Amino acid sequence: MVLEKFNNKILCIGNVSVDIKAYSPESDGTEAYREGSIELVPGGVARGMAINLKHLGFDTSVLSVVGHDIFGDYLRGGLNAEGVNTRLLRTSEKRETSLFSVMASAGKSATCVYSTAVLSEITVDNEVLEFLKSEDIRVIVLDSNMSEETIADIYALKKADPDLFIFQNATAPDISKKTLQYAPLIDLFACNEFEATAILGEEAFPDLTTADKFQSLGFSNFIITFGERGVMVRIGKDTWNSLPYAPAHIVDTIGAGDAFASGFLMGFLAGESVKRCMHYGLASAKETLLTKQTVSSVLSRDFLEQYQSK
Repeated sequence: MVLEKFNNKILCIGNVSVDIKAYSPESDGTEAYREGSIELVPGGVARGMAINLKHLGFDTSVLSVVGHDIFGDYLRGGLNAEGVNTRLLRTSEKRETSLFSVMASAGKSATCVYSTAVLSEITVDNEVLEFLKSEDIRVIVLDSNMSEETIADIYALKKADPDLFIFQNATAPDISKKTLQYAPLIDLFACNEFEATAILGEEAFPDLTTADKFQSLGFSNFIITFGERGVMVRIGKDTWNSLPYAPAHIVDTIGAGDAFASGFLMGFLAGESVKRCMHYGLASAKETLLTKQTVSSVLSRDFLEQYQSK
């Protein structure tokens, strides 16, 4: 597979959201009132992938739904500023923009509360079908934050057109199995160790046993990230492992998995070696770990091609 076959155009479908991130350096055991910082950060897998891939030289569009509120305006404005096509970014008149509230204190695990009901309004209607045809979209990037009906409609497109390339993100442990029935139709699947564990029903490891079990579910090509233990990639019958390009100081981990997937996908669609694709992904992830934002502004195709691991 080479980039020319896919004409450089990608449609990203799924969540665009705002992350409300609260952190306190204090931990008094009661988790009641404590001083800290609160930040609003644009997030969502579809948004992150669309912007990352735009930075990496692709012509990207996003299909999602936001509310008729300040958060929706904020997300739409940011995507437009990045040059992402927002023609299919709809506005709901009855639901609010998708929000994630992430709370953490020093020495304690973060907790997350989310409200994503608006994403149930993502549909594959005539406007979407006409857009796919007029723009000649050959690559679709998906997360799992959609209704079962919409996911089925998307994979019906794949059944009708086997040359359509689909990258599927597991998205979160609680919804990671939503696309399992479509595994044989997925050209490239990505998840983290917790999502892989939820899918397998047992702990996932960066080894051949886990890779074989995963492939037995129908996935031909997949990426599993394991945090500090690195990443495992299975393409066909071959498996690769690599440790992460770890920065000296991690600013924020949110978005690093999407960054890895974006860098890997850039090389994969161009037909480059898997080792080279992993290099692009690891470099993208490392740079994203160095920013509070969910995407890194330094990423570009030239940047990754010249990147030296440290």
